[in-house]
Amino acid sequence: MYDTNYIVKVAKALEPTIFNDEQLKIINELLKYQDYYDNDVFKHIVRVNPEYEQRIYTSKSYIPTQVPLNYSRLIVDKLSSWQFQEGIDFNCVSKSNQNRADEIEEDLYLIHKQNKMDEKLLQAATEANISGGVAFKLKYDEANKYVRILPRNRIECFPVYEFDDYENIYRVHFIAFQDEKTIWKQTYDFEAGVCYIEEALYDTQNISEPKSVIIPRQKLGFNGKWVDFLPVYIIPNIPQLGEVWGLSELSDLIPIIDEINRKYSDLSDSLRFDMFAITVMLNMQVDSDNPPKTKAGAIWDLAGGTPDGARADVFKLESQFSYIESLKYHIDSLVSYLFEFSQVVNLSVDRVSGLGSLSGVALKLLFSSIISKTDKKNIIWAVKLRDIYYGALKMKQIYEGYDIPDDLDIEVIMHNPIPQTEQEEVNVLVQKITAGLISITNAMNEIGIENPEEEIAKIIEEKKMFDRELSIETRNE
Repeated sequence: MYDTNYIVKVAKALEPTIFNDEQLKIINELLKYQDYYDNDVFKHIVRVNPEYEQRIYTSKSYIPTQVPLNYSRLIVDKLSSWQFQEGIDFNCVSKSNQNRADEIEEDLYLIHKQNKMDEKLLQAATEANISGGVAFKLKYDEANKYVRILPRNRIECFPVYEFDDYENIYRVHFIAFQDEKTIWKQTYDFEAGVCYIEEALYDTQNISEPKSVIIPRQKLGFNGKWVDFLPVYIIPNIPQLGEVWGLSELSDLIPIIDEINRKYSDLSDSLRFDMFAITVMLNMQVDSDNPPKTKAGAIWDLAGGTPDGARADVFKLESQFSYIESLKYHIDSLVSYLFEFSQVVNLSVDRVSGLGSLSGVALKLLFSSIISKTDKKNIIWAVKLRDIYYGALKMKQIYEGYDIPDDLDIEVIMHNPIPQTEQEEVNVLVQKITAGLISITNAMNEIGIENPEEEIAKIIEEKKMFDRELSIETRNE
């Protein structure tokens, strides 16, 4: 995540800004979601519950404990890894020229590798889960002769679309703050079948005219061939009907996360006060120059020196309220709801140890919620990624004269890491090999053998050796 210091100042400014009220509201929400992912949560909690605030100039006689548990990052990262920890594959089909389609499929893998897309897709999924969506844009790198695929944070991207057709995005602004007074803006504009681009720097106090033009408005393309599509793609996170962006995974979880953090902080304070309870001394005449020793094993003489013969006593102010079991039940319930609402499986050590040996079917049932949620996300991502990679091929066509069959169809294959026992996985692979549905090499790749060809050679050599030994033994008999 890039530095948001300057945009924070704009989002929380009291004076007029370059954004309207609705945009400022969205920016504030996005900044809040990022804070929760970064585990900077108590600044939001203390706005509602000021008793948790920690300040040097506080009038409290103690500093309240803050225990921020980063459930936000745990859930967001888990959802992202389920989508892209396995990587993606391509399948290209052309009825008119399948050989060319096979070549294009290899080129897609090259584009994927050049752009380090395994890493970028995981990062993009994380951004979509945090903010409710992510943007991708395409740019041709003329120096290195390849198409760049660039993911961008939602907070930078401002699309413009038809009022009654939210799918028809015809203009996209990318905005970022260079410093407190300077805004960088890049605009892609699709007009009359051609994409235009412009880029400039603006003063925050005067956005009507750029103070420095980086790229004047011009057609996007090369040597008279113009880009005839908008090379910007928005991938929403499970959007509702009519939405360009989707919902943050954290929007419904933040109240629960706040309560968990408050209760763990309360528990920490209660332990501190019970462990180090206040000492009360009654009717003791204490010499200020020689106070009672408080080290371990110290002995106090309480009988002597008491005023008016009153009985001296010492005791601890300890709580008699039995709250631990109730608090534990409350926290456990909140954590369960947190994972239930997020549809992420919560498998701690004690839960796993109590499950025993599970079959692959039982494992799938256990993970059914996150599998279903990931499948729904992948429906959207597969379609959008298909458009992105097809757009990358069209960029190559414009800048390199790349040949694309008119009937080319690209399928983006996404893999769901469904859990399975090793024995069942091997049995399934053996059945596939027997039925001729998969090669031995690919089967070995699936179970993680690093060099299948070398392993196959060893197996063949061992088989020949066993055959020779068996043949010798047979002749001797």
